[in-house]
Parts: sequence; structure tokens; C-alpha cells
Amino acid sequence: MNPIELKAPSPEDPQRLISSIPPQILDEFERQGGCIEHLQIALATDMAADGSFGEQWLLIDSGLIQVITLERGRGRLITRLALDEVEDAQIEPCVGNGLLKVTQNDRQPLVLMHFTNEQTEHFALVAHYLRQRRELGAEAPAPDFEAEGQHCLSCGRRLLDPSLKVCPNCIKRGQVMRRLFLLARPYWGLGAVHLLLMLAGVLVDLVPPYLTRVLIDDVLTTQVHTNWLAWIVGGLLGLQILRVSITISDALLTNRISSRFAAGVREKMFGHLKKLSQEFFDRNETGRLLTRINQDTEELQGLINQMASFLLYAVLVIGIGIVLFSMAPSLGLFVLIPAPFVMVATLLYHRRMNPHFRRYWISRWRLNSMLNTFLSGIQVVKAFGQDDQEETRYRDLNNQSLMSRLRVDQAWGRFFPLISFAFGAGGLIIWYAGGRAVLQDRISLGTLMAFLSYLGMFYGPLSNMAQISQALNRFATISQRTFEFLDEEPRVQEKEARKQLVPVDGRITFDDVTFGYNPYFPVLKDVNFDIAPGELIGVVGPSGAGKTTLVNLICRFYDTTKGSIRIDGVDVRDLSLDDLRRNIGIVLQQPFLFSGTIAENIAYARPEASREEIIRAAKAANAHDFITNLPEGYDTIVGEGGTGLSGGERQRISIARAILLNPKILILDEATSSVDTETERQIQKALDTLVQGRTTIAIAHRLSTLYNADRIIALDHGRIAEMGSPQDLMEHKGLFYNLVQIQSQFARLDGVVAV
Repeated sequence: MNPIELKAPSPEDPQRLISSIPPQILDEFERQGGCIEHLQIALATDMAADGSFGEQWLLIDSGLIQVITLERGRGRLITRLALDEVEDAQIEPCVGNGLLKVTQNDRQPLVLMHFTNEQTEHFALVAHYLRQRRELGAEAPAPDFEAEGQHCLSCGRRLLDPSLKVCPNCIKRGQVMRRLFLLARPYWGLGAVHLLLMLAGVLVDLVPPYLTRVLIDDVLTTQVHTNWLAWIVGGLLGLQILRVSITISDALLTNRISSRFAAGVREKMFGHLKKLSQEFFDRNETGRLLTRINQDTEELQGLINQMASFLLYAVLVIGIGIVLFSMAPSLGLFVLIPAPFVMVATLLYHRRMNPHFRRYWISRWRLNSMLNTFLSGIQVVKAFGQDDQEETRYRDLNNQSLMSRLRVDQAWGRFFPLISFAFGAGGLIIWYAGGRAVLQDRISLGTLMAFLSYLGMFYGPLSNMAQISQALNRFATISQRTFEFLDEEPRVQEKEARKQLVPVDGRITFDDVTFGYNPYFPVLKDVNFDIAPGELIGVVGPSGAGKTTLVNLICRFYDTTKGSIRIDGVDVRDLSLDDLRRNIGIVLQQPFLFSGTIAENIAYARPEASREEIIRAAKAANAHDFITNLPEGYDTIVGEGGTGLSGGERQRISIARAILLNPKILILDEATSSVDTETERQIQKALDTLVQGRTTIAIAHRLSTLYNADRIIALDHGRIAEMGSPQDLMEHKGLFYNLVQIQSQFARLDGVVAV
């Protein structure tokens, strides 16, 4: 992640800001001492001071912050602050809205403005600007709101689906189709065979009406060639058999191509998914990703089949059109009468329906996302008796999806019969004009019957091709979404010239590290420390102090915003990710077990490990005894997440997994915080074995687990409040001492309180 860069205001920016502000607001701003020439920020909110919907303006010049509302056609001042008195600024997310808070001269935070969630990004920039203003003074760059947020990279419209980069209106379908064609390179050979089969099918379809004309004109009407009857009927039968064979072969080939292509795209997407950084998963809901990888590729497969049919229709229409005009040019002109009406109607229909298609796609992934969240948190739902509430949420989202789909389907249900009527009317015109031509002996009856047969073959595909705009839009949109996913660059990048840790000592150095998941709100600020090889370091602090963030940076789940982290003197950004993580073992507070046997879960760190190595690791983790008491021992199958095992048992399997990896650096993220005292003792014994000879960082709320730590790092608001041995920090009576005193009210802390 790169350091934050905000665009400095250009000379014309104040004029641009002024043009967007109501004159009444500007008048009040100047009356209260504001300077328009030095205006830095002008941002309107959509909520009033009491939290109801309304309109307020936040205006910031070089010296003042003013909040002004519009009432009865006049501006009214709500808040007026000196800019230099603001010491801190934060946004506080609430349910359905947020608050912008500022702190002045150690006073209680003041709520400056309310805003809806859609404006969170803009007000986050304001809060960041106010903090920068405190540090840099007038040199702090004002934010450029137009450059921020989820907007289409092409036209600038706000995106309904924030996972997209380009809105559906701006998709360059030609480029998407060309790229999709290149992606299908392995199937070009099969595609050529498919094209030949389609052409063969078209040629076969063109023959029966011609034979029908011969049958009527030369056999049934004039009876000149009566001996041809059996041959012509036999020929028609043979053509039908040949057409069925071609259709079956083509259908099997099309399904094979589309199925393999969709499976290949799905595999490619999953392969790319595992390369993406943790930040990508933080900002994308699981349901949305499931929709992208599974449902979109499944729909892509169906659309490939549909597009193949459209290609066949196009070839058929062209071929039959040529035959119709060559057979009876005068009637051929009548064939084209319905075409302009159908084309205009199709264009108007799809222009009107495209927004409904997009709403349906968005409602679908929202429904999937809600279902995934429900299934992940089912235990919490049942524990708090919120089954009915979740059912109501699902019903509401399902109804939204239903209504979106109904709008599309019902509109098509009204549109398609009109198209069919237009083509049916075209057929009646041919009957009338052709009938008159037969009566006037300008064409034969056989020619008219053959013409009508060709007409049915012409109008049928043409009617189906009325759907091509709809299919093309869906096809292009899904393809664009797929390519945007495949083009997503991981924030954590590996360098081409990577260094390796051989051998690994385990020294860890934090050098002026600053990091925030949202770069405008750092979680860690200017953190510096050095951990010697083999040292056991405890990390403590209140919730939100940055403890887990600190170890996430060591594992390089994220890159620092500023500063560097080094292992054995090598910046982690210069290391291979595989090499880095092969030397770091993690035991989490909530261990995750995969659906499979216990042996497979222990061996997840080293799939090639032998059964003897797995058992040895389980014994070291104090897990062997309870495993052997299970019905199938190490071959006992556990459900996803470790269903059927207690929390302590799952944790000991997680420790066995870390022991099997045999890392030089070990991270314990509150490994005993969610178990009872007896289980904690068993886990602690396993941890005592695990930490031997390793550099260990242990995050703990239960400070009893840190009685043998070499040093303690106490974090507070993202900074190191104090650092030293447990005994020294107790004597210092700072943050660590206060945390110990709070816990000692509930239980005596062995080895620490006694100090």
C-alpha cells in the first residue's frame, strides 16, 4: 500500500467550489467571518443536526470551520470553530449513518455533522485533512472529492455495484469479445468444427423447400414426373435424418466447448483468487465472490450456447434471404416490411430494460451475500433467537430479487408476442401478394409453397434474434466482470528478484511502521522495536490498540503504509511469500479446521508429512490422548470449522499443526482466551513445548499466559505505550500494571501479580 496522496487544490478550485454552494449559505458564511477566496472544502450533507434527513453545509477556509444549514430560504449557522483549535478528527460509523467528530483542546469530542453511509468516503477525507492540518498547518493538501469513491473509470457515474470498475453503459463490447476470443484459444479447433457443422446444417435446411417446390410443380400438379415421388419423399427423409445427426453432433460439441470453457474460466478465477491480498477479501463480501466465480461462469456457459445459436441464426437468415430474393424478387421486398418495426421496437425495449437487468444482477449477489452471512453466523442467530429477523431480511431481499426478475420477464412476455405478431403479419402479406402472383401465373404454386417454407425459416431465427441485444448485454457485462476480477492486482506484490531466509535466525525489526486498513485512519503509528532470535515477546493492550494488526504485518497479509519490517535484516517485501510464511507459524484465537480427518487437519501445514510425524506433533500438543479416544482416532472426520470437537480440542489440533510446520517464528494470537482454566493449562503445556527455540510473539488478554515472557510490548491507540520485562513494567505502574490490576480483581495472575 502506498502512502496517502491527496490532490492539492488548483487556483480555480475555489471558484468550482463556490459555484456548487447555494447563495444563502455563502452569504451566512461571509457574515460569520469566512473568506471565500481561501475556501478549501465545501461539502453538503444529506442529514440535519438532529439526525433526520435535511441539508447542511460544511465550509472550511484557511482559518474557520463552519456548519451552516438552509432554513426558510436563509442560511443559519450551526457550528463555528477555529481551525487551529482542532486537535483530532474522527468519523464514527452508526447504523444507517455516520458522525464527523472533532476534538478541541482536550475537551469532549464534538459532533460536527451527521451524514448517511453513502458519504462516508468524503467525510473520511475531511477527517484526514483536519488531522493533517494539525501536523502540517496551511501546507496540508485539501482533498479532491471527485477523485475518490466508487465511480466508473470511463464516464464518472457512481457505480451501483462497487466491485466493478466500469459501468455497464461504458463497457467496450468489442474489446471484451476480442479478449474473450483470445481466452478461448485452446478451443479454436473445436470451434472451427462447430462452424463447419453449422454451415452444413444451413445447407441441409435450404434443400427441403426446393424439393417441395419440385414435388408440387413437377409431380403433384403437372404429373410429368410421377416416378419421382418416391425418390423425393425418400430424399426428404434422408435430409431429416442427416439434419438430426448434424444437430446432435453440433449440440454435443457446443456443450463440450462451453462446459470446458466455463470450467477453465472458473479454475482460472480461483487460481487468481488465491493470489489476491487480504485487503481484497476485506472489501469484497463472500457472497459476491461466490456469485462471481460460480454463478457468473455458469451463466457464461449458457450464454456461449445462446451466442452459438445466434451465430447459426445469422448464417441461416443470410442464406435464406439470398434464396428468397433469387426465387421471387418481388415477394422478397414484402418480406422486409416487418423488419424496421421490429428493429425499432427491439432497440427501445432493451434501452428501457437494461437498468432492470442491472438491478436484478445486484439483487442476486446481495441475496447470496446475506445467505452466506446467515450460514456463517447460524450459531449466533440461534443463540439470540433472531431466526425470525433473519427470515424477514432474507424475505425482503428475495422479494427485491423477485420483483427485479419479474419486471424483466413480464416485459419480455409482453414484447415477444408483439414481435411474433409482426412476423405473422408479414407472412399474411406474403400469402396475399404471392396468392395474387399465382393466380396471375407469374409464379407457380410450388414456388409459393417453397417461398412460404423459406419464410418460416427466415422469420423464426429473426424473431429469436430479437433477443440478441439482451444476450449481448448480459454476455458483455458478465465477461467484463470476469476480466475485472482477473485483472485485480494484489496489493501485496512479490518482487522479481526475491531474497531467501537461509538459515533463519528469527530476528524481527519494526522500523518506524505506520499502517491503517483505511489509509486515512492509521491503526499503528510510528512503531519501532527489535526482537532478538529466540525471544518470547508478549503484546498487550486494550481492544483496538493494534495487536492483531501488528502480527498481520509480520505475516505480510498487508504491506505497511510507511516504514519497514525486517526479518534477519531483510525487508519482508524483498522475500518470497512462500519462504516468509513457511517460516512463520500461527495459532489463532479461533482455530479453523477443514472438513476432513483429524490427521489431514494436522498435516495441512505439511501435506507430505508421515503418520508418525503427525502423531509426534499431536503428542507435543497434548492432543494425542483425546484423539485416540475418538471412534476412528486420527481418521475421525470432523465437520467444517471443527464441528464435534470442543474449543480446547480444536485449539490443540491447531497447535499440533503449528508444531508440524516447525517454524522459526511463532505467533500466538490469544490462543487460550476462549477456553476454561483446565483446558488452558493443557494448552499452556503444549505452548511451552512449542515456543522452545523459536522467536515467539504472543498476543494475550489473559495476562497469566505471559508470566515467562522476556519482554512485554504494551500498545495503546496504535503506539507503543511502554516496553520491558513483566517485572519492570509492574514496577513502572503504567498501562501493563493497570491491565493486570483489572484482571486481578477476578483471578490471581500466577507469576505476575506475585512480582
